[in-house]
Amino acid sequence: MSFLIRLTVSVLTAAAVLSVLPVSGEHRIYDDVLRLHVIAGSDSAEDQELKLRVRDAVLDCVSGAVAECTSFEEANAAVGAMCTDIRAAAEACVRENGADCRVTVQLSSEKYPRRDYGSACLPAGVYQSLRVTLGEGTGKNWWCVLFPTVCIRFAGDTADEDACIPAGFTPEEYRIITGDSGRWKIRFRILEILSEMLAE
Repeated sequence: MSFLIRLTVSVLTAAAVLSVLPVSGEHRIYDDVLRLHVIAGSDSAEDQELKLRVRDAVLDCVSGAVAECTSFEEANAAVGAMCTDIRAAAEACVRENGADCRVTVQLSSEKYPRRDYGSACLPAGVYQSLRVTLGEGTGKNWWCVLFPTVCIRFAGDTADEDACIPAGFTPEEYRIITGDSGRWKIRFRILEILSEMLAE
C-alpha cells in the first residue's frame, strides 16, 4: 500500500471516528501530567527487585514536595530542582542493596504507550517525565503518574473519582481518563493505529 493510499485511508477513517467521538480535552492530559519512569538495568530477578526499591526511594524523596504543588508547572519546577537529590537517593538505595550500577536521572519529554489503571486509561503520547535509569537500562520498566499525585493514591492499580480529583485531575480530565462507556479507550486505540499506519 502506497503512502498516499495509507494517508487517504487514515484521513477518511479519522474523519469518521472524530464525527462520532468527543475530540476536545485529551491534550490537557498531556499538558497537565508529570510521569515517573524507572528503568531496570536488566530483566534479572535481582535487577527487577532493585528497580522497585529504587522506585520507593524516589517516591519517598519527591512525594512530599509534589504533594504541595497545585499545578503542573509547580510540580515540574519542584522536581527539576530536586534532580540531584533524587539521584543521590537512588544511588544510596542501590548501595544499600549491595548493587553497584550507574544511576541516571533526567527530566524531559518522553513517549509513553497507553496505560490502563483498572477503570482509568492514560492515552499514549508524549509526556513530561522524570526518568530514572539503572545501569544499562535494558530491563523492564515501571511508571506511574507523579503529578497529579496518583502514584500514591492508586490502590491496586485502580482509579476512582475520590482518588483522581483530589490528586489534581479536573472533573473533565477524570471523565477523559476513565472513558465513559469505553469511548475514550476506543478513540485512543484508533488514533494509535492511525499513527502506526502513517509511520510505516
